Amino acid sequence: MVSLRFDFRDLFRAPRLAFSLQRLWIVLIGIAAGWLAYFLLTFLALLVAGVAPGEIWPRFGVFPTLLATRFSFPWYSWLFHALGAAVAYVALLLAQTAHARALYMSSKGEHFYSWRKSYAFAWRKLGSVIMTPVTLGLLILFFIGGAWLIGLAGRIPWAGELGVALVAIIWFVFALLMIYLGVVLFFSLLYAPAIIAATDEDGFESIFQLFSLTWNQPWRLLFYELLSFLLAVAALGFFAFFCKRAVGLTNSLFSFFMGSNYADLANNGQALFQAWTSMGEGFLFHLFRGFTPLVSFTQEFYYLPAYELARPTVAVSGYLYAVNLLFLAGWVISYGLSTFNAAHLLSYLSLRKRKDGVNLLERKDREEEYEEEPGAEANSEEPPVAQN
Repeated sequence: MVSLRFDFRDLFRAPRLAFSLQRLWIVLIGIAAGWLAYFLLTFLALLVAGVAPGEIWPRFGVFPTLLATRFSFPWYSWLFHALGAAVAYVALLLAQTAHARALYMSSKGEHFYSWRKSYAFAWRKLGSVIMTPVTLGLLILFFIGGAWLIGLAGRIPWAGELGVALVAIIWFVFALLMIYLGVVLFFSLLYAPAIIAATDEDGFESIFQLFSLTWNQPWRLLFYELLSFLLAVAALGFFAFFCKRAVGLTNSLFSFFMGSNYADLANNGQALFQAWTSMGEGFLFHLFRGFTPLVSFTQEFYYLPAYELARPTVAVSGYLYAVNLLFLAGWVISYGLSTFNAAHLLSYLSLRKRKDGVNLLERKDREEEYEEEPGAEANSEEPPVAQN
Protein backbone atom coordinates (compact mmCIF):
# COMPACT_ATOMS: atom_id res chain seq x y z
CA MET A 1 0.00 0.00 0.00
CA VAL A 2 1.23 3.49 -0.85
CA SER A 3 1.87 5.64 2.22
CA LEU A 4 0.35 9.09 1.75
CA ARG A 5 0.78 12.30 3.73
CA PHE A 6 -2.73 13.47 2.76
CA ASP A 7 -1.63 16.95 1.81
CA PHE A 8 -0.36 18.77 -1.28
CA ARG A 9 2.97 16.93 -1.12
CA ASP A 10 1.22 13.76 -2.31
CA LEU A 11 0.52 15.39 -5.66
CA PHE A 12 4.22 15.49 -6.49
CA ARG A 13 4.05 11.69 -6.72
CA ALA A 14 1.69 11.97 -9.69
CA PRO A 15 4.36 12.17 -12.46
CA ARG A 16 6.13 9.08 -11.08
CA LEU A 17 2.95 7.08 -10.53
CA ALA A 18 1.67 8.06 -13.98
CA PHE A 19 4.83 6.84 -15.71
CA SER A 20 3.72 3.23 -16.03
CA LEU A 21 3.40 1.28 -19.27
CA GLN A 22 0.02 -0.08 -18.18
CA ARG A 23 -1.40 3.35 -17.25
CA LEU A 24 -0.02 5.02 -20.36
CA TRP A 25 -1.55 2.25 -22.45
CA ILE A 26 -4.93 2.73 -20.77
CA VAL A 27 -4.92 6.44 -21.60
CA LEU A 28 -3.58 5.86 -25.12
CA ILE A 29 -6.48 3.51 -25.90
CA GLY A 30 -8.95 6.18 -24.84
CA ILE A 31 -7.17 8.86 -26.88
CA ALA A 32 -7.06 6.65 -29.97
CA ALA A 33 -10.73 5.61 -29.71
CA GLY A 34 -11.87 9.17 -29.04
CA TRP A 35 -9.79 10.58 -31.88
CA LEU A 36 -11.06 7.98 -34.34
CA ALA A 37 -14.71 8.72 -33.51
CA TYR A 38 -14.12 12.47 -33.65
CA PHE A 39 -12.20 12.26 -36.94
CA LEU A 40 -14.80 10.10 -38.70
CA LEU A 41 -17.80 12.17 -37.57
CA THR A 42 -16.09 15.48 -38.36
CA PHE A 43 -14.98 14.10 -41.73
CA LEU A 44 -18.63 13.21 -42.37
CA ALA A 45 -19.69 16.70 -41.27
CA LEU A 46 -17.36 18.26 -43.82
CA LEU A 47 -18.48 15.84 -46.53
CA VAL A 48 -22.20 16.60 -46.12
CA ALA A 49 -21.34 20.31 -46.20
CA GLY A 50 -19.92 19.86 -49.69
CA VAL A 51 -16.19 19.76 -48.97
CA ALA A 52 -14.40 17.44 -51.40
CA PRO A 53 -12.92 14.33 -49.73
CA GLY A 54 -9.51 15.01 -51.26
CA GLU A 55 -9.36 18.44 -49.64
CA ILE A 56 -10.06 17.42 -46.04
CA TRP A 57 -6.86 15.57 -45.12
CA PRO A 58 -4.40 17.95 -46.86
CA ARG A 59 -6.14 20.92 -45.28
CA PHE A 60 -6.83 19.71 -41.73
CA GLY A 61 -4.60 16.68 -41.19
CA VAL A 62 -5.47 14.63 -38.11
CA PHE A 63 -7.50 17.45 -36.49
CA PRO A 64 -10.41 18.36 -38.79
CA THR A 65 -12.69 21.02 -37.39
CA LEU A 66 -15.48 23.35 -38.46
CA LEU A 67 -14.28 26.11 -36.13
CA ALA A 68 -11.06 26.95 -37.95
CA THR A 69 -12.71 28.03 -41.20
CA ARG A 70 -14.58 31.14 -42.29
CA PHE A 71 -17.18 29.20 -44.21
CA SER A 72 -20.73 28.69 -42.98
CA PHE A 73 -21.96 25.14 -42.52
CA PRO A 74 -25.48 23.69 -42.34
CA TRP A 75 -26.91 22.74 -38.96
CA TYR A 76 -26.54 19.00 -39.58
CA SER A 77 -22.78 19.45 -40.12
CA TRP A 78 -22.54 21.14 -36.74
CA LEU A 79 -24.58 18.28 -35.29
CA PHE A 80 -22.13 15.67 -36.59
CA HIS A 81 -19.21 17.78 -35.39
CA ALA A 82 -20.70 18.15 -31.90
CA LEU A 83 -21.51 14.44 -31.78
CA GLY A 84 -17.90 13.62 -32.63
CA ALA A 85 -16.62 15.88 -29.86
CA ALA A 86 -19.11 14.33 -27.39
CA VAL A 87 -18.09 10.77 -28.27
CA ALA A 88 -14.41 11.72 -27.94
CA TYR A 89 -15.07 13.19 -24.50
CA VAL A 90 -16.95 10.06 -23.40
CA ALA A 91 -14.02 7.92 -24.57
CA LEU A 92 -11.69 10.13 -22.55
CA LEU A 93 -13.92 9.81 -19.45
CA LEU A 94 -13.88 6.03 -19.88
CA ALA A 95 -10.08 6.03 -20.10
CA GLN A 96 -9.76 8.35 -17.09
CA THR A 97 -11.97 6.09 -14.98
CA ALA A 98 -10.03 2.99 -16.02
CA HIS A 99 -6.74 4.76 -15.37
CA ALA A 100 -7.83 6.00 -11.94
CA ARG A 101 -9.08 2.54 -11.01
CA ALA A 102 -5.81 0.88 -12.05
CA LEU A 103 -3.81 3.45 -10.08
CA TYR A 104 -6.10 3.16 -7.06
CA MET A 105 -5.82 -0.63 -6.95
CA SER A 106 -2.05 -0.46 -7.44
CA SER A 107 -1.80 2.04 -4.57
CA LYS A 108 -3.60 -0.50 -2.37
CA GLY A 109 -1.06 -3.17 -3.28
CA GLU A 110 -3.05 -4.90 -6.05
CA HIS A 111 -0.25 -4.76 -8.61
CA PHE A 112 -1.78 -7.48 -10.80
CA TYR A 113 -4.96 -5.54 -11.50
CA SER A 114 -4.93 -5.68 -15.31
CA TRP A 115 -5.84 -2.95 -17.76
CA ARG A 116 -8.68 -5.16 -19.03
CA LYS A 117 -10.21 -5.32 -15.55
CA SER A 118 -9.82 -1.58 -15.19
CA TYR A 119 -11.68 -1.00 -18.46
CA ALA A 120 -14.35 -3.50 -17.43
CA PHE A 121 -14.84 -1.51 -14.22
CA ALA A 122 -14.90 1.77 -16.17
CA TRP A 123 -17.48 0.39 -18.60
CA ARG A 124 -19.78 -0.60 -15.73
CA LYS A 125 -19.41 2.86 -14.20
CA LEU A 126 -19.62 4.84 -17.45
CA GLY A 127 -23.24 5.81 -16.88
CA SER A 128 -22.43 7.14 -13.42
CA VAL A 129 -19.43 9.10 -14.69
CA ILE A 130 -21.49 10.70 -17.46
CA MET A 131 -24.49 11.30 -15.19
CA THR A 132 -22.45 13.41 -12.77
CA PRO A 133 -21.78 16.44 -15.03
CA VAL A 134 -25.00 15.91 -16.99
CA THR A 135 -27.13 16.13 -13.83
CA LEU A 136 -25.37 19.30 -12.73
CA GLY A 137 -25.73 20.76 -16.21
CA LEU A 138 -29.46 19.99 -16.22
CA LEU A 139 -29.86 21.74 -12.87
CA ILE A 140 -28.24 24.85 -14.32
CA LEU A 141 -30.49 24.64 -17.39
CA PHE A 142 -33.49 24.32 -15.06
CA PHE A 143 -32.58 27.61 -13.39
CA ILE A 144 -32.00 29.25 -16.75
CA GLY A 145 -35.42 28.04 -17.89
CA GLY A 146 -36.97 29.47 -14.74
CA ALA A 147 -35.31 32.82 -15.42
CA TRP A 148 -36.72 32.72 -18.96
CA LEU A 149 -40.24 32.15 -17.63
CA ILE A 150 -39.86 34.93 -15.06
CA GLY A 151 -38.58 37.20 -17.81
CA LEU A 152 -41.68 36.47 -19.89
CA ALA A 153 -43.90 37.18 -16.89
CA GLY A 154 -41.99 40.40 -16.30
CA ARG A 155 -43.21 41.71 -19.65
CA ILE A 156 -46.73 42.03 -18.27
CA PRO A 157 -47.44 45.77 -18.04
CA TRP A 158 -47.27 47.25 -14.52
CA ALA A 159 -47.62 43.97 -12.61
CA GLY A 160 -44.63 42.36 -14.32
CA GLU A 161 -42.10 45.04 -13.47
CA LEU A 162 -43.38 45.44 -9.90
CA GLY A 163 -43.48 41.71 -9.25
CA VAL A 164 -39.93 41.11 -10.48
CA ALA A 165 -38.57 44.08 -8.52
CA LEU A 166 -40.32 43.14 -5.26
CA VAL A 167 -38.74 39.69 -5.10
CA ALA A 168 -35.42 40.63 -6.74
CA ILE A 169 -33.51 39.31 -3.72
CA ILE A 170 -34.82 35.83 -4.51
CA TRP A 171 -33.39 36.00 -8.02
CA PHE A 172 -30.05 37.15 -6.62
CA VAL A 173 -29.99 34.10 -4.34
CA PHE A 174 -30.80 31.82 -7.26
CA ALA A 175 -28.07 33.49 -9.32
CA LEU A 176 -25.57 32.78 -6.54
CA LEU A 177 -26.75 29.18 -6.49
CA MET A 178 -26.21 28.96 -10.26
CA ILE A 179 -22.65 30.23 -9.85
CA TYR A 180 -22.06 27.60 -7.18
CA LEU A 181 -23.50 24.91 -9.43
CA GLY A 182 -21.21 26.11 -12.21
CA VAL A 183 -18.19 25.71 -9.94
CA VAL A 184 -19.30 22.19 -8.96
CA LEU A 185 -19.90 21.36 -12.63
CA PHE A 186 -16.37 22.49 -13.49
CA PHE A 187 -14.82 20.23 -10.85
CA SER A 188 -17.12 17.35 -11.82
CA LEU A 189 -15.59 17.33 -15.30
CA LEU A 190 -12.20 16.75 -13.66
CA TYR A 191 -12.87 14.69 -10.54
CA ALA A 192 -15.84 12.44 -11.34
CA PRO A 193 -13.70 9.58 -12.78
CA ALA A 194 -11.34 9.67 -9.78
CA ILE A 195 -14.17 9.78 -7.24
CA ILE A 196 -16.05 6.86 -8.76
CA ALA A 197 -12.85 4.84 -9.26
CA ALA A 198 -11.86 5.29 -5.60
CA THR A 199 -15.29 4.69 -4.06
CA ASP A 200 -16.93 2.17 -6.43
CA GLU A 201 -20.14 4.18 -5.97
CA ASP A 202 -22.73 5.59 -8.35
CA GLY A 203 -23.24 9.05 -9.80
CA PHE A 204 -25.32 10.31 -6.87
CA GLU A 205 -22.47 9.63 -4.46
CA SER A 206 -20.12 11.40 -6.85
CA ILE A 207 -22.38 14.47 -6.93
CA PHE A 208 -22.68 14.45 -3.14
CA GLN A 209 -18.91 14.27 -2.73
CA LEU A 210 -18.39 17.11 -5.21
CA PHE A 211 -20.84 19.36 -3.37
CA SER A 212 -19.19 18.44 -0.07
CA LEU A 213 -15.67 19.09 -1.34
CA THR A 214 -16.45 22.44 -2.94
CA TRP A 215 -18.30 23.58 0.21
CA ASN A 216 -15.87 22.30 2.86
CA GLN A 217 -12.52 22.46 1.04
CA PRO A 218 -12.88 25.17 -1.65
CA TRP A 219 -9.46 26.83 -1.43
CA ARG A 220 -7.58 23.59 -0.98
CA LEU A 221 -9.49 22.10 -3.93
CA LEU A 222 -8.61 25.10 -6.09
CA PHE A 223 -4.96 25.01 -5.04
CA TYR A 224 -4.73 21.27 -5.71
CA GLU A 225 -6.25 21.77 -9.16
CA LEU A 226 -3.74 24.48 -10.05
CA LEU A 227 -0.89 22.29 -8.82
CA SER A 228 -2.25 19.31 -10.78
CA PHE A 229 -2.31 21.36 -13.98
CA LEU A 230 1.24 22.63 -13.50
CA LEU A 231 2.54 19.13 -12.76
CA ALA A 232 0.79 17.73 -15.85
CA VAL A 233 2.24 20.44 -18.11
CA ALA A 234 5.70 19.94 -16.60
CA ALA A 235 5.48 16.15 -17.06
CA LEU A 236 4.25 16.55 -20.63
CA GLY A 237 7.06 18.96 -21.48
CA PHE A 238 9.68 16.84 -19.73
CA PHE A 239 8.71 13.68 -21.60
CA ALA A 240 8.35 15.54 -24.92
CA PHE A 241 11.82 17.05 -24.45
CA PHE A 242 13.48 13.66 -24.10
CA CYS A 243 11.40 12.11 -26.88
CA LYS A 244 12.54 14.89 -29.21
CA ARG A 245 16.14 14.25 -28.18
CA ALA A 246 15.60 10.53 -28.89
CA VAL A 247 14.27 11.30 -32.37
CA GLY A 248 17.26 13.55 -33.07
CA LEU A 249 19.72 10.92 -31.85
CA THR A 250 18.04 8.24 -33.98
CA ASN A 251 18.19 10.49 -37.05
CA SER A 252 21.88 11.24 -36.48
CA LEU A 253 22.87 7.61 -35.97
CA PHE A 254 20.90 6.16 -38.86
CA SER A 255 21.87 8.97 -41.21
CA PHE A 256 25.53 8.25 -40.40
CA PHE A 257 25.19 4.54 -41.09
CA MET A 258 22.54 4.55 -43.87
CA GLY A 259 23.50 7.72 -45.63
CA SER A 260 21.27 10.14 -47.50
CA ASN A 261 18.38 7.72 -47.97
CA TYR A 262 17.54 7.76 -44.28
CA ALA A 263 18.04 11.53 -44.12
CA ASP A 264 15.53 11.93 -46.96
CA LEU A 265 12.89 9.62 -45.48
CA ALA A 266 13.29 11.23 -42.05
CA ASN A 267 12.94 14.68 -43.60
CA ASN A 268 9.79 13.66 -45.48
CA GLY A 269 8.37 11.95 -42.42
CA GLN A 270 8.86 15.03 -40.27
CA ALA A 271 7.43 17.25 -43.00
CA LEU A 272 4.33 15.05 -43.20
CA PHE A 273 4.04 15.02 -39.41
CA GLN A 274 4.13 18.82 -39.34
CA ALA A 275 1.47 19.03 -42.06
CA TRP A 276 -0.82 16.51 -40.35
CA THR A 277 -0.60 18.18 -36.93
CA SER A 278 -0.53 21.83 -38.02
CA MET A 279 -3.97 22.46 -36.45
CA GLY A 280 -2.54 21.65 -33.02
CA GLU A 281 0.53 23.89 -33.24
CA GLY A 282 -1.28 26.93 -31.86
CA PHE A 283 -2.33 25.07 -28.72
CA LEU A 284 1.24 23.89 -28.20
CA PHE A 285 2.61 27.43 -28.46
CA HIS A 286 0.00 28.71 -26.00
CA LEU A 287 0.91 25.96 -23.54
CA PHE A 288 4.70 26.17 -23.62
CA ARG A 289 5.32 29.65 -25.05
CA GLY A 290 9.05 30.22 -25.48
CA PHE A 291 9.89 26.64 -24.50
CA THR A 292 8.06 25.20 -27.52
CA PRO A 293 11.28 24.61 -29.57
CA LEU A 294 12.51 22.34 -26.77
CA VAL A 295 9.53 20.01 -26.89
CA SER A 296 8.39 20.08 -30.53
CA PHE A 297 9.66 20.34 -34.11
CA THR A 298 9.59 24.07 -34.80
CA GLN A 299 12.02 23.86 -37.71
CA GLU A 300 10.11 23.83 -40.97
CA PHE A 301 10.71 20.70 -43.05
CA TYR A 302 10.12 20.67 -46.80
CA TYR A 303 8.69 17.56 -48.40
CA LEU A 304 10.87 16.14 -51.17
CA PRO A 305 8.91 14.85 -54.20
CA ALA A 306 9.36 11.22 -55.24
CA TYR A 307 11.43 12.04 -58.34
CA GLU A 308 14.13 13.59 -56.12
CA LEU A 309 14.45 10.44 -54.01
CA ALA A 310 16.69 7.47 -54.75
CA ARG A 311 13.95 4.81 -54.73
CA PRO A 312 10.15 4.62 -54.36
CA THR A 313 10.62 2.77 -51.07
CA VAL A 314 12.18 5.92 -49.61
CA ALA A 315 8.96 7.83 -50.36
CA VAL A 316 6.81 5.10 -48.79
CA SER A 317 9.13 4.93 -45.77
CA GLY A 318 8.58 8.65 -45.18
CA TYR A 319 4.87 8.00 -44.58
CA LEU A 320 5.65 5.09 -42.25
CA TYR A 321 8.08 7.33 -40.36
CA ALA A 322 5.37 10.00 -39.96
CA VAL A 323 2.91 7.42 -38.61
CA ASN A 324 5.52 6.37 -36.04
CA LEU A 325 5.94 9.99 -34.99
CA LEU A 326 2.17 10.22 -34.51
CA PHE A 327 2.29 7.12 -32.34
CA LEU A 328 5.12 8.62 -30.29
CA ALA A 329 3.15 11.87 -29.91
CA GLY A 330 0.22 9.82 -28.62
CA TRP A 331 2.42 8.37 -25.89
CA VAL A 332 3.63 11.84 -24.92
CA ILE A 333 0.07 13.16 -24.67
CA SER A 334 -0.89 10.04 -22.72
CA TYR A 335 1.76 10.81 -20.13
CA GLY A 336 0.48 14.35 -19.65
CA LEU A 337 -3.10 13.16 -19.21
CA SER A 338 -1.97 10.25 -17.03
CA THR A 339 -0.19 12.68 -14.70
CA PHE A 340 -3.22 15.00 -14.63
CA ASN A 341 -5.56 12.13 -13.77
CA ALA A 342 -3.18 10.68 -11.17
CA ALA A 343 -2.99 14.08 -9.47
CA HIS A 344 -6.80 14.19 -9.31
CA LEU A 345 -6.95 10.78 -7.67
CA LEU A 346 -4.29 11.74 -5.12
CA SER A 347 -6.09 15.03 -4.50
CA TYR A 348 -9.38 13.26 -3.83
CA LEU A 349 -7.76 10.75 -1.47
CA SER A 350 -6.16 13.61 0.45
CA LEU A 351 -9.30 15.78 0.54
CA ARG A 352 -11.50 12.87 1.60
CA LYS A 353 -9.12 12.08 4.46
CA ARG A 354 -9.15 15.69 5.62
CA LYS A 355 -12.91 16.08 5.21
CA ASP A 356 -14.20 12.79 6.63
CA GLY A 357 -11.15 11.23 8.28
CA VAL A 358 -11.45 8.25 5.91
CA ASN A 359 -8.44 6.61 4.25
CA LEU A 360 -9.96 5.09 1.13
CA LEU A 361 -6.87 2.96 0.61
CA GLU A 362 -7.72 0.99 3.76
CA ARG A 363 -11.31 0.15 2.87
CA LYS A 364 -12.64 -2.58 0.62
CA ASP A 365 -15.19 -1.66 -2.01
CA ARG A 366 -17.86 -3.83 -3.59
CA GLU A 367 -15.66 -5.19 -6.36
CA GLU A 368 -13.03 -6.39 -3.87
CA GLU A 369 -15.65 -7.90 -1.55
CA TYR A 370 -17.25 -9.70 -4.47
CA GLU A 371 -13.94 -11.21 -5.57
CA GLU A 372 -13.32 -12.50 -2.03
CA GLU A 373 -16.64 -14.33 -1.86
CA PRO A 374 -16.43 -18.14 -2.10
CA GLY A 375 -16.81 -19.24 -5.69
CA ALA A 376 -16.63 -15.70 -7.02
CA GLU A 377 -13.79 -16.55 -9.40
CA ALA A 378 -15.83 -19.36 -10.92
CA ASN A 379 -18.84 -17.13 -11.40
CA SER A 380 -18.74 -15.53 -14.84
CA GLU A 381 -21.25 -12.85 -13.97
CA GLU A 382 -20.18 -9.29 -13.25
CA PRO A 383 -20.24 -7.96 -9.68
CA PRO A 384 -23.68 -6.74 -8.69
CA VAL A 385 -24.37 -3.08 -9.25
CA ALA A 386 -25.66 -1.12 -6.30
CA GLN A 387 -29.32 -0.27 -6.46
CA ASN A 388 -30.59 3.02 -5.16
